Amino acid sequence: QNNKMKIPFQAALALLALSPFSIAHGATCSGPDPLEFSETIGMQVEKVGSIPTETTGAWSYNMMVADNFDDKVFFIDQLMGKIYSYDPSGTTDPIKVFDMATSDIPSGLTLDFSSSGAGQTNRVHMMSKGKTSDEVYIVFSSSTLPTGWTEADGKLPAEGAYPGFFCGGEVFVRDMYRAGTLPDCVSSGAGFTSFSIYNVFYKFTFSGGALSNPVPFFVQENQLLPGHLGGGMATTDDGKVLWSVGDCLLFGTDGRFAPQVNYETCGKILLIDPDSPGSYDIVAKGIRNSQQMRIMNYKDKYPTAESAKDTLVFMDIGGVTAEEVNAKWMSKILNKKKIDNFGWGRSQQDGKAREGTFSVAPGDMGILGTEPPCEGDMEIDEAGYNQPWIQFGRTPADFFYAISSFSVGFKSFDKLHLIWSEFNTGMILGTTGRFRGGDGYSGPTTGYKIKLYDTNGTYLEGGLNDLVKEELGEVGYYRGDPRLFHYPDGTAGAFIERTGVFYKLTEITI
Repeated sequence: QNNKMKIPFQAALALLALSPFSIAHGATCSGPDPLEFSETIGMQVEKVGSIPTETTGAWSYNMMVADNFDDKVFFIDQLMGKIYSYDPSGTTDPIKVFDMATSDIPSGLTLDFSSSGAGQTNRVHMMSKGKTSDEVYIVFSSSTLPTGWTEADGKLPAEGAYPGFFCGGEVFVRDMYRAGTLPDCVSSGAGFTSFSIYNVFYKFTFSGGALSNPVPFFVQENQLLPGHLGGGMATTDDGKVLWSVGDCLLFGTDGRFAPQVNYETCGKILLIDPDSPGSYDIVAKGIRNSQQMRIMNYKDKYPTAESAKDTLVFMDIGGVTAEEVNAKWMSKILNKKKIDNFGWGRSQQDGKAREGTFSVAPGDMGILGTEPPCEGDMEIDEAGYNQPWIQFGRTPADFFYAISSFSVGFKSFDKLHLIWSEFNTGMILGTTGRFRGGDGYSGPTTGYKIKLYDTNGTYLEGGLNDLVKEELGEVGYYRGDPRLFHYPDGTAGAFIERTGVFYKLTEITI
């Protein structure tokens, strides 16, 4: 799977016909439970606004929402290098506050690099709130280092440390993290030559609707190819940054060893201190490709819950077995004495790599849709590992490809505790099961497919993809790549990358 899963749907269908549920699951691997529609819970979608779009053709766009702010939402056109600020309490449309074509680009950065596709082009990668009310953190992706840096702070593994093969042994690669030109046998991206891409972190002053005074404080190296570039981001109470690196590899493998090696940054969540440039701690490992984080507290759902704790929630795009939403109390995440392990990558302790509550085979780099296959079920509440709040997988009836986002927008929910979305189908899914961070874990909570309705009560059989047809008309293919998010008041929203339109979501009874 590539970074944003933006491959032609016809190719996706062909790969799903060879899905792990038909050929790749061993006899001891049960796979995630299939999801049924909830018989009582539905979701209403209401249009709120939009940002301008330049590319609405299939797989020609790349956008994201930054919602970890107290009074605003920022919509990011990652491909075009633009940022729009939106204040839901105001009366104006989103306002453009950065445009790489016209704004001053921070010194040393090169944002106009060529990429392997729109889905891997994150010129503005992500944002989060700063330490003070007039400060924001912005992460750019650059093919060059910022002024003042001669090397990245967080680096790829040592050159040559991890050799491997493409396509089941057809082509040897001396360094999986510097893969070079991708051979013809890979499922997506053949002919592209990979290179180091730098996630460059800046403090900006944001006042009067304008960005100013960029100050760089951290650089993370990744590998640009149709792979796993991460991008989940959140700000702690003391102004530090949590960042998901991604596993830095092309699709098809189990992540190899680096996500489980405590000193490597690939496959990790980093805690970065903006007040100490270049410094970071690794606080979680075994994460494949998380693109969204949120710090939640159940007091927002249960105001009288005195014992409720701040909890980090993050989604993780899976290989072929399990898509996940994970959660962990912030007190545990921030405890530097222990690195929390979420399973991805091959353990040097027992030789297993984990995806959800399953173990997976080593896989074949460059093979999309069937690698790495599931090998077996792991013990529920396995010692030493954090298992997911929810997980789901593919079935012959559901053309799921990957989780695209989640929301814990409690102000929009009654019975639901969590909802999430899926790239290909545009479907919203959810669970009424509460995250339990103590000793009460008994496996992933039960998930459901959630029927979506417009404000007229019309059932949208195509889920959020029906909204693409509503905006673009008869274009033949309607995948929109939905991104669920949170408005500042705690309600849930949905942003459609392809159209630039954003919506409000509300749980309803059906």
